Amino acid sequence: MSVLTDEHVPSVFITTLRSNGHEVVEANDVFGEATDDGRLLRYCGDNGHVLITHDKKDFSGELTDAVDHAGLVVYTDSNYLRDDPEGAVRTLERVFAHYPPEEIRGELVWLDRWR
Repeated sequence: MSVLTDEHVPSVFITTLRSNGHEVVEANDVFGEATDDGRLLRYCGDNGHVLITHDKKDFSGELTDAVDHAGLVVYTDSNYLRDDPEGAVRTLERVFAHYPPEEIRGELVWLDRWR
């Protein structure tokens, strides 16, 4: 499954995702810093990327319901992806095993609940 990581996702987690065979696009590479959240979510929907973010306040409200997106994974423990990138990737893979691409579309998944 292809993912797009928001600008604050730790690089060690991104590297671990890639080394485990996941296609990863970084928001900073596509848009630069401080991208409009709606634009980012629409881009993910148009391109089939599941968005991984820590911005629960920005993405857990009306925007998520208003925009057709390919799926959204939010983590709330800011240290989890940095301190245990292998464990975080395994957790994300459990999410992806449970939600095939057509089922995760439009869904908001709280990664911490899958730990």
